[in-house]
Amino acid sequence: MLTGFLPLILLYPEVHYRFRYFKYSKYYIEEPEILIDMPYKTTGSRLPVFLMIKDADLFNVLLWSVRLHFTFEDGSVFKKTFMINEKIADRMFYKEFEFIFNDKKGFVQVTAEIQAYINKGFREIINDNFSGIYSDFEVYLADNEELFDDHIQGDLHYHSEFTADQVEFGAPVMATKSCAAALGLGFFALTDHSYDLDDEMDDYLKNDPELKKFTEMKRVCGECSDDSVRIIPGEEVTVRNGKERNVHLNIYDEDFFYGSGDSAEKWLNTRSENSISDVVEKIKNTSLAIAAHPFNKIPRLEYFLVKRGMWSIEDILNNKITHLQILNGEYDENFFTGLQNWIKLLLKGERIFITAGNDAHGNFNVFRQVKMPMFELTSEKKQIFGKCRTVVYSGSNEKENIISALKSGNMYITDGPHLLLCVRDGSNQYDIGSCFRIESENPEAEIFINSSNYSGTIKAVTLFRGFIGASSDEKIIWNREFLDDINSFNDRILLPVEKMDYYIRLEVFTAAGRSNGKTDHHRAYSNPIWIKK
Repeated sequence: MLTGFLPLILLYPEVHYRFRYFKYSKYYIEEPEILIDMPYKTTGSRLPVFLMIKDADLFNVLLWSVRLHFTFEDGSVFKKTFMINEKIADRMFYKEFEFIFNDKKGFVQVTAEIQAYINKGFREIINDNFSGIYSDFEVYLADNEELFDDHIQGDLHYHSEFTADQVEFGAPVMATKSCAAALGLGFFALTDHSYDLDDEMDDYLKNDPELKKFTEMKRVCGECSDDSVRIIPGEEVTVRNGKERNVHLNIYDEDFFYGSGDSAEKWLNTRSENSISDVVEKIKNTSLAIAAHPFNKIPRLEYFLVKRGMWSIEDILNNKITHLQILNGEYDENFFTGLQNWIKLLLKGERIFITAGNDAHGNFNVFRQVKMPMFELTSEKKQIFGKCRTVVYSGSNEKENIISALKSGNMYITDGPHLLLCVRDGSNQYDIGSCFRIESENPEAEIFINSSNYSGTIKAVTLFRGFIGASSDEKIIWNREFLDDINSFNDRILLPVEKMDYYIRLEVFTAAGRSNGKTDHHRAYSNPIWIKK
């Protein structure tokens, strides 16, 4: 199996797989994977802490106790010990410990001590039992985040327990739902890989023509959804781009599409079953397709070993792609490359929308992964579930309403602040995603900004205009920088009546000073409103 050589693995690390003829693995342990995880922040007083144990069916485990230690910003400390004394023999086990901190706000440092008997030996584990890494937890408690009316936020790119193979595994769906509720998410989508969803339920080395895992994923999404958090069934399909290289396409609420080109399940077999157009032309009108992290740089080994590639402008235009997930876990170089390519498409007159996700593979607070298969693990603070969000104006979190709102483009992306942008033209109001012809002599753009304690104070708000078909770049038509510490703002800006079609879009920049002297920066980007001459 070639999978063991893949250079970039994003889920919780699977440490028990070894090659048939080459048994060496530096991080192999004769224990189940044992780890603690929790949301990176909460919007209320409730903080769920999750204990996960995988592969206990292979190794005897008597879970004796879990001790949790909380150190708050004000210097106070809280400790709680849970005596469990339970034998664990499940392939995937998780337990949630719920804490209510009504009188605490701001950052809290959390440490977990797990006591267990494994293979008749006593083990004391701090946070996780992965070899060679240390994962520390920091949570921001009781953020005063406030969405505008009828808006809900969610994570459109997430991998769950339905992704599992030789080097990785994800988190249980119910744990993810509990984490989403604590974060203040109204929805999230399961976008497990096509080459994992066609495996046998309990054997990732065998494909299942009956697609029982895919069917079970859709059932779980429906069964676990409710009025607080909606779970959208999806799939990250590996498809061929115009250069016959493998790229990823997220589809939502659809039938299954095969895509095994970069699965490394068969030696040298890197051709995916479907091209981009094969999938796009077949999806239902009620479904949605989004180009997943289209402009992210591809690691060199993936480029050569599994024929990974990038989306091109031609791939987007030729296949009539209308949605691009340019924000993938952090505002990095890949994001700003995607932003510039999106602007080029807008200036050409394309009606294309941007979305956000995290590509989190079960990581709620810290990113644990295989860095070098069979040799090295790593732990970082990136690609965390729910951190980069797509906020839609949907009125409710019903699955059909969310997908409809996404398709209309009435949404923005953020890792913190919230925004509203509309145009008032006489008695008419036009929201993000709208396209209209000006009728009055004094149309106005109206903006509203909210930022929370976690996101910090508003530092800059910028309104851009782009002329359709013009050779020039976008221009700033209004900008406001703030020296005072404010967390909310609204204003009206008079829009000129132009002789060319154009669009407007909004950017928001905030900053939060921390007690350790550091400053965290956050951003929000609206989709456009198109205005005809």
